[in-house]
Amino acid sequence: MAADALREPVETTLDQQPPPPDGPRTRFTRRRDLLAVLVIVLVLVAATGTWWWFSDARATTSVTGPATATAPPRATAVPATMKQLWQAASGATTDPVVVGPTVVTAEGHQVIGHDPVTGATRWSYTRDNLDLCRVAAAWGKAVVVYHKEHNCSEVTELDGVTGARGAQRNGDAELGTQLLYDGTYLTTTGKKLIDTWRSDLVQTQQYGTVTAVVNHDKQPRTGCTYSSQAATAGSVAVIEQCAGESFQRLTVIKPEGTQNDGEKPNVAFSVEVPGGNARIVAVTDQRVAVAVANPNRLVVWDNAGSQVGAAPLPVPDADLAGAPKSAVEPSTAITCTQQLDPGGKCEAGSFAVSYAGGAKIITWYSGSKLVALDPSGMSPTWTLDGALGSGTVYADKLLVPVAEGLAVLDPLTGARSGTITVDRKGYTGPVRLSTLGDVLLEQRGGTVVALR
Repeated sequence: MAADALREPVETTLDQQPPPPDGPRTRFTRRRDLLAVLVIVLVLVAATGTWWWFSDARATTSVTGPATATAPPRATAVPATMKQLWQAASGATTDPVVVGPTVVTAEGHQVIGHDPVTGATRWSYTRDNLDLCRVAAAWGKAVVVYHKEHNCSEVTELDGVTGARGAQRNGDAELGTQLLYDGTYLTTTGKKLIDTWRSDLVQTQQYGTVTAVVNHDKQPRTGCTYSSQAATAGSVAVIEQCAGESFQRLTVIKPEGTQNDGEKPNVAFSVEVPGGNARIVAVTDQRVAVAVANPNRLVVWDNAGSQVGAAPLPVPDADLAGAPKSAVEPSTAITCTQQLDPGGKCEAGSFAVSYAGGAKIITWYSGSKLVALDPSGMSPTWTLDGALGSGTVYADKLLVPVAEGLAVLDPLTGARSGTITVDRKGYTGPVRLSTLGDVLLEQRGGTVVALR
């Protein structure tokens, strides 16, 4: 009773309500709370859907193929005629692209790996919202460059057999770029900027007008434009015209860059070119050959930058008139394991081949003629009138595109032993050649054609 007497009475009325409990609510009790949650959920769903709709993932379709694929057998004899097996549009390649057992074409947004004999699709890779810039073969992969934003910046490797995507990076390649593979590095051409990548697509050097402002002082010259480029193992050569200079310049840089300063290009030498309309015809580990006009001649430098030769160039003036039509001249290196005896084997590859690796002859298409060069001194050895390209090796013979088909030549002497008839269905322009086994591939403008 004493305790009860100490308690104070609590008065309540029907109009008074107890105060709300302390702490957070454990459930939603009002309609506006539920509506708020619903709005948040809808916004998140809409944002996620919008992101996916415009994402690279939605805009990419990769259809891979089986892990095994066969290539046709090596050609053992030159046929009298060749018939078309198939053709495909390929405006994003300059030459037929062969990766392992697969022929790769590229048009619009899509890259396709073909069976070389049937043309059937083995795999495909499509970027629906991006246009292709260029596709080439390097490191046993198809290297695909797409136009993204202001330049050709999206670079992707695709496996030649399956089409599976490998390394992918962003770069700074210019629109219209071509790709130069030297066996170790891949270099992009450009009028203002040259990039080089290694096999994991990490950039090893840039030369020219770089996009990063902090790196402008790393370049040896500014205000230069580039008209002709080439690459070989250990060297990238470029013809440049720089502001304030009345002459053109030949510059050779090392693709691996500078060891102690990755932002600074490693320049081997830079020399004045004695003539106009210069274009790089061929590069080896020992020589650089440059065709110049007025008068037409071939000027040669060694790998230290000393001029070691010059010879008249037997091509029409029209072939060297004006600036080069392409940043990369159509040239082919012929390598032979033996001197073309019955057991010998010759192969054609990029003209940017190391002479120490066994080059026996280099051919260059001037625009109307085929000119063969001796790689040791880069002097002209023989010519062929009426050529449409630099040719390729097929069954140890040099096949050169001509109007009536393919001229069959001895690679070392240029002696012509016959002509393979080819019906190009009215096409009369330049032709780039490659082979995959006994299948001959022609790039006719924006179309790749397989012949056998």
